[in-house]
Amino acid sequence: MSRSSRAHRIPALALLLALATALLGAAPLASPAAAQDMLVARWVDDKGTEIARRGFDLDALEALAPIAIETTTPWTEGVVRFEGARLGALAALAPEAGEIAEARLTALNDYTIAVPAEDWSAWDPVLATRVDGARMRVRDRGPIWLVYPLDSDPALQTQRHHARMIWQVHEIVFVAAGR
Repeated sequence: MSRSSRAHRIPALALLLALATALLGAAPLASPAAAQDMLVARWVDDKGTEIARRGFDLDALEALAPIAIETTTPWTEGVVRFEGARLGALAALAPEAGEIAEARLTALNDYTIAVPAEDWSAWDPVLATRVDGARMRVRDRGPIWLVYPLDSDPALQTQRHHARMIWQVHEIVFVAAGR
């Protein structure tokens, strides 16, 4: 390669780099904090085919069938007030999905747990976004934590139910019953 052809390539590469930087700078990028404030809810059939999908920011989630429960948990001190949306109300947002058999909740760290529909019928767990009136941060098990009213029924004082109290929830997949 001759010296003159290399000399022409350097300005061309610099121009391409400048153009790429300008284009990337013009595209709005979601901050990690903004991404954590979103909940994606999907409804699928029993084969995994998507029926519906909705995204929620925290304000929209809090406005959906709000509920408050006061309970103790293995991870908090004393009785704590949790506020948020009812899991069952969220499940019902896609009537085209029919009867829902379970919800599969996934946390930011990819931990996933299945919650049977019987749980939200029997105990009305909350997708808590607030604890004692303050929005939960990721470092405080937020922004969304599925909380059962543990003090309301001795049947909830089991490892199985404690394991279902998933925090840092970012996705819920509602699985339709035998469609």
